[in-house]
Amino acid sequence: MPQELLKLKLQSLGALRPEAWEQIVQLRQQQQIANGGNFIRREGALAYVAIGILKEYDHYEREEPTIVNFIGQNQCFVTRRHHQNRYLIACTPTLIFHWNFAKLQDLYLKYPELRRVYEALCEEYDEISAFRPLILEEHSAKARIRLFLNRYQALVPMLKKKDMAKYMQMSYNHFLKAYNHLI
Repeated sequence: MPQELLKLKLQSLGALRPEAWEQIVQLRQQQQIANGGNFIRREGALAYVAIGILKEYDHYEREEPTIVNFIGQNQCFVTRRHHQNRYLIACTPTLIFHWNFAKLQDLYLKYPELRRVYEALCEEYDEISAFRPLILEEHSAKARIRLFLNRYQALVPMLKKKDMAKYMQMSYNHFLKAYNHLI
């Protein structure tokens, strides 16, 4: 089932020849991560969350890392050079499919149409990564929480409230008070 979701996602983003799909499956690596486990990022890699949820931390020039993103099922993420200071922790048992840079290059050489699909996946990741600053611009706790709930509605039941509060840069008690008034 997770493999079929990936296939549908890729087909929705562009042309996907059957032989290209077979090559994608053949070159795919996968990693099962237990709740609380981490996924090691490699520069140039593309990864797909087949099952589960990851929280992305950034520790660049911070004493304490901060949660900057939640990546849920059927979402991809890329690792560029500036992502090397970010790490990923599983919020739930998680299955990740991933391809390293060399394998991606092989795919693009054989199937140039996949480059557009890759770029669309990068745009999707960039879009979800850019969402947090929009939340942080809101002054009202309730407004921040509403935006968060609208965006991450499917993930909320599986996320810890303390992680949601950290993501929105709110104290846990302040978050709980505002959250309980909304729910």
